[in-house]
Amino acid sequence: MRKLVAVLLFAALAAPVTFARPQSSAGDTGQQNSEDKKEKKDKKKKDKSAPKDEVNTEVFSQAVANDVLGQVRDGLEGHSQRLMLGAFDQDKMDGYLSFEDQIEALFARYDSFRVHYRISNSSVEGSKAVVLVDWEMEEIPKSGGGPARRNGQIKFQMERGRKGWKIVDVSPRGIFS
Repeated sequence: MRKLVAVLLFAALAAPVTFARPQSSAGDTGQQNSEDKKEKKDKKKKDKSAPKDEVNTEVFSQAVANDVLGQVRDGLEGHSQRLMLGAFDQDKMDGYLSFEDQIEALFARYDSFRVHYRISNSSVEGSKAVVLVDWEMEEIPKSGGGPARRNGQIKFQMERGRKGWKIVDVSPRGIFS
């Protein structure tokens, strides 16, 4: 009896499985395919128009501060001066050209960076936002040797301009030298 059950079970498992498509007339198939395509196209349109999880940059918030500071971090870690300096407003920042030179020298001295930050406080004072950040940066020198580490609290002042929120002042600037 056990052999018979085992043989039947094996036969059932070994049998090929085929899936049959529902039968429809030739005219229905073409119409259904075009309806399916239209339905897929409509679904894609809905997906594109669906609200996305974007940061509202009209009003200053911690998310806005994280976006701006994230750009600074991404520029450093990606070794891209252009990306990093894109977070700063060159028209409104006093001493921007010397700060740009300072950043250029920083990138020339170090091969790579690792950045960690934590926003400890943020507030809005008139049209400016002030963000206090606990900053840690590890720098790998191009000349070899061990990594250098810097940490401290940095005060970033941000202001909303034509292109969104940008940094208009940072102190102490020596953390980037």
